[in-house]
Amino acid sequence: MIFAKALKYEDIIKNLDRENDVISMLGCETCVRVAGCGGRKAMKELALKLREDGFNVKEGFLVPTACNPKITFAKLDKEINTVVSMACSAGGSNIKRLFPECKLIESSEDVGLMVSDTDKKVLKITKPFKKFEHETGFEYETLTGIKLESNDNLPIMNNNKKEPVLEAAR
Repeated sequence: MIFAKALKYEDIIKNLDRENDVISMLGCETCVRVAGCGGRKAMKELALKLREDGFNVKEGFLVPTACNPKITFAKLDKEINTVVSMACSAGGSNIKRLFPECKLIESSEDVGLMVSDTDKKVLKITKPFKKFEHETGFEYETLTGIKLESNDNLPIMNNNKKEPVLEAAR
């Protein structure tokens, strides 16, 4: 799964035009929801904030996986000229491919690959992208994206050693 972080609100709205943009929100229910920067709750919060600040948010769609080409069932209103993507970059690319006539505004930034432990409600960055290499092994709370103080919750990797934590069966 992809771990992503929400962009600052100011970074999202600097690319929006209150006068001319008619916005559709398109949210993903998979990786970004688990990472805390997507899904129904985050999409609703961002849409309400945009409306409060005078932006014309006309509609929104929540899809199971935005990176899946089968999101074509989302039919945008004829007035829509801007899509705010609440998905990872793969979902954003898919949205742009499906709605090339619309301006695409990303609301998150990919950090890298993660693993999760649903019992402990913890996500761990295992393969960060170059910009986020310093976050290897960092842990975050599932569904909120809040960084945890301890990085010892998931024994999937050990940051202090080069060898794997789990040994092969003998």
